[in-house]
Amino acid sequence: MTNQPFLQEVENDSGLNNLKSTQDWLKENKIFIELKLEEHGAIIFKDLPVKTAEDFDQFVSTFNYETFTYEESLSNAVRINKTDKVFTANEAPREVEIFLHHEMAQTPTYPKNIFFFCKSASETGGETPLCRSDQLYEALLKADKALVESFEKFGVIYNSIMSSGDELISGQGRSWQKTLGVSSKNDAEEKLSKLGYSWNWIEDDNLSVTTKTLQATKELGNGQKSFFNQVIAASLGWKKNSENQIAPVRFGNGEEIKESYIELLSELAQSLTLLRSWQDHDILLIDNYRVMHGRKPFAGNKNREVLVSLTN
Repeated sequence: MTNQPFLQEVENDSGLNNLKSTQDWLKENKIFIELKLEEHGAIIFKDLPVKTAEDFDQFVSTFNYETFTYEESLSNAVRINKTDKVFTANEAPREVEIFLHHEMAQTPTYPKNIFFFCKSASETGGETPLCRSDQLYEALLKADKALVESFEKFGVIYNSIMSSGDELISGQGRSWQKTLGVSSKNDAEEKLSKLGYSWNWIEDDNLSVTTKTLQATKELGNGQKSFFNQVIAASLGWKKNSENQIAPVRFGNGEEIKESYIELLSELAQSLTLLRSWQDHDILLIDNYRVMHGRKPFAGNKNREVLVSLTN
């Protein structure tokens, strides 16, 4: 194993040459891997004999974690299932940047672990930025303690636009039908009511949804906390409701999060971010409670295909 700033790298030093031997190795080293994940927040596995979505499914299954399915989630990203537990990371166009975020932190339910598998790396770009949110919390506490106190006191609420039918031009284009698992407006409203969300229907049968107040920080144990939310991604990457220009994210008391606060958050996060390039067949495991991730734009003739599996 080699150490990067916080990314623990695991190379195939044991000469694993098939899926069975890889699974046996994972079973023998599972506790050690989990301890390293808790310490570093992210682990990348190199040169393992994992080549397909099915192989990756078996790799993840070896850990025997509870599966967090895309179909049943409130994720607003468009994704394509490859197996029951493996799906594409995001179908947003290659020129779209997906900004730093904790997976599904804009919803009441979210996964603990994220497994990424690079089936095919892009020729240029397409890196995955990684940022330790526990370190970001500490940096923000030093820079503006009052701001941290506001996030912890009020939490945050998100406003998102759900299209009628998938919209592939953004990173948040999953339809309200698929996001909510419904087929009619009445069923959508019933589901939103149970979630404690508010909503209004806008032009073209699109849906403007506002969440209940959600946490903006998270206890990690041993007195540590992370800046656990989607404030950066929502502020920089989500579209606004064109009818009333509701900001994609606000404090839980309804007050706006000032642009200067977003700039401070972005600058601090950038200073703590590791930009990780992909190579074919890399597997990245991150602790979603501790580490934010994103996606840089990419280009070239070679198709970028990164798959994901979520677990608890």
